[in-house]
Amino acid sequence: MNLSVPAPTRESADSVLAKNLVVARTVAGVTQQELASRADVSRATVAQIETGSSDPRLSTIVELANALGVPPLFLLVAAEDVRALCALHIGATANGSEAGRPLPVSPVDVERMQRYLRTGMLKDRLRAARLGAAVARAAGHDDAAVLIGAAIFSAVQPGPGTAAGTALGQQVAPLNANAT
Repeated sequence: MNLSVPAPTRESADSVLAKNLVVARTVAGVTQQELASRADVSRATVAQIETGSSDPRLSTIVELANALGVPPLFLLVAAEDVRALCALHIGATANGSEAGRPLPVSPVDVERMQRYLRTGMLKDRLRAARLGAAVARAAGHDDAAVLIGAAIFSAVQPGPGTAAGTALGQQVAPLNANAT
């Protein structure tokens, strides 16, 4: 009898993109139509991507990311990638790196995000993401890349993800500002 546990399956790219785009758009406070207009795509395209029923071209993903003020990486980062980036961030924090300064995330907020994520419902994933963005905003951050980074990462790994997403957003925010 084989009692080995199967390796976790990697989340599909369309599922990752769908989840992250919904979070990013919601945290940015824009409708599908507003995002579509900014990215010069149709609203139907945005809707299809958000439901995972589309396989968009890379140029479409880049335009959507640009319209949201984030690097395309944020729309394509999967759960295992978030965990790996969190581990790097924790290592940087432990080594006293400037980029690794910890973001204060209260245990109450972490527990609330975890509770939301345990339901497995999209509306609760969005609640966890919005709470992560609110934590970053309360810490004095207002750049879209920072807030969306905190949100996407919080919807995967509350607490460490909130801090790592905020730190990554801080690093890419100046790059996005220079690109526009």
